[in-house]
Order: sequence, then structure tokens, then C-alpha cells
Amino acid sequence: MRRALLLLLAPVIAFADAPSVKLDDAARAIADAAAKVELAHAKFGETLTIATIAPLDPAKPVDTKSLRDTLAKQKLQIIDDRTYGTSVVITVEAANGVRARVTVDQGGGSITMTARPRTAKPPGKCVPVPQAKHPVYVNSTGTSQDGETRRGQTFWDYKTERIHDVDGDGLADSFVPVAKTKSACPEEVSFRVYAMRGNCGHDLGVIGPGSFQWDAGTVALDASGFRPFTMEAQTSRLGKRGIPEMTTTVRRFAVKHGRYTQVDTKTTTGVCHHCATWHCNAP
Repeated sequence: MRRALLLLLAPVIAFADAPSVKLDDAARAIADAAAKVELAHAKFGETLTIATIAPLDPAKPVDTKSLRDTLAKQKLQIIDDRTYGTSVVITVEAANGVRARVTVDQGGGSITMTARPRTAKPPGKCVPVPQAKHPVYVNSTGTSQDGETRRGQTFWDYKTERIHDVDGDGLADSFVPVAKTKSACPEEVSFRVYAMRGNCGHDLGVIGPGSFQWDAGTVALDASGFRPFTMEAQTSRLGKRGIPEMTTTVRRFAVKHGRYTQVDTKTTTGVCHHCATWHCNAP
């Protein structure tokens, strides 16, 4: 799935900015951050971005051997290790119980840290997580600043992936794409959320449709013990006089009675002269 790296500054450690580091320096960045944590003042499940990872050579795969070697030298135990296509997600635990997650591909990545992981049992049974896919082409048409008609096509490859930590244990949980039709556009795709325990997960319901906001993985846990999510869906259509209008719908979700529930929604529409309109089709 195409998605932006998720960054947020949080108060466990006072980072004015999340520094950019080379992949070879990721282990040192985690070890240094873990050593500075004041565990007595850390909130359960609180997560922050401690660094971003600089882009790698696009012609070469991520060197996971070198990364694992440096993690071992820093005495950071790997507790979860997964590869999705060209992306690598590795979760480690320091001696003081702090957990950190490295997410990286050729374009770079991020390092997030959970100072005081939670171990609460999520609701429901632990069941196998469906392995769903939703590949779709987005075909767009728009008018440039010069008045020229431009056309483009992008490919979105949605699949079941472990993306965000929903319950504050420092481990990424599973998000299963849910689309009503094979040609559903990205703004029409929702996600069924599973809080993972080993290789099985607890079904927490569906959020969406839309894309995650940039800080989704580091928003504080709420009173339910789970992370709330805000999803944004944008659609564009030709309005009066053939001028494109962009409609943005923002939906907020939080866990209530063991399931993600939509708590509010806000929709706005505005004229956007140079916005594209689009339609989608399955491969």
C-alpha cells in the first residue's frame, strides 16, 4: 500500500525534531533513546517517533543482515520481524523493557518507540487474520496551470499488513482491507483491525473508508486502552460550469465496548480548479 511515514513528537523524551539517521545508525538511535527514558513518568502504550531513516539506494534491497547485526551489538532483542514486498518491519526490546519499531524500504523509513508497553488482553477470541488483497488502478484527468489536460495512472496494492500499534504493546497490528467492489477507489477502502497476539488476532471492527492521518500510529491511547484513528477520504467531481469540486470527509473512530465505532464525521466541499477527477479499475 502506498502510504506516508507516520511522525509525531511526544513528551516521553523531549525531541525538538526527530533526527534523520542512516539505517546503519538505527540501532544506536534506539539504544540511546531507550537509555534516556524515565520509565516512572512514561504512560502505558505511549508512542513517539525518535528518528526518521534516510533514503537508501533504490537499486538495492534493504540490507537486513547489517541491520540485524547492529541491533544485536546494541543488545536489542528482536521480538518481531516481518517483510512486506520491499519493506522491512522489525520490532526490538531493550533490557529495560522499552520497545522500538524500525520500518524501512528503499525510500527511507521511521523509528518509533513505546517506552512502557501495555500487555492488556483485547476483547474476543484470538482468530486467524484474513489475508485479503485489493489491487486497483486510479486513472486521473486534470487541467494544469497552463490549461493543458493531463492524464495519469497510479497503482495501489492494498493487502493485509501489520501497520499501526493499536493497543500500545509496541507491536504492529493487522489491518485487513475491506472494499465493496473490485474497482473501489482508495478513498472507498476501509480496514478491519486486529490486535495481534502471536500469529492470531482479536477482531476490533472496521474503520474507514479513507486514508490514515499522518500521526495515526502515535496518537495517545484513550480511556478504552486503544488508539483512536482519524480517517480522511477525498472525492472529486465536475461541478457547475465543469469546474472540479473536492469533497473531503473526515471520520473519527474510537473503541467502545470492544469495537471501533465512528464517533463523529465532518464533510466539506470546495471548488478546486486544478484538481484532477478520477475513476478506478481492477487489474
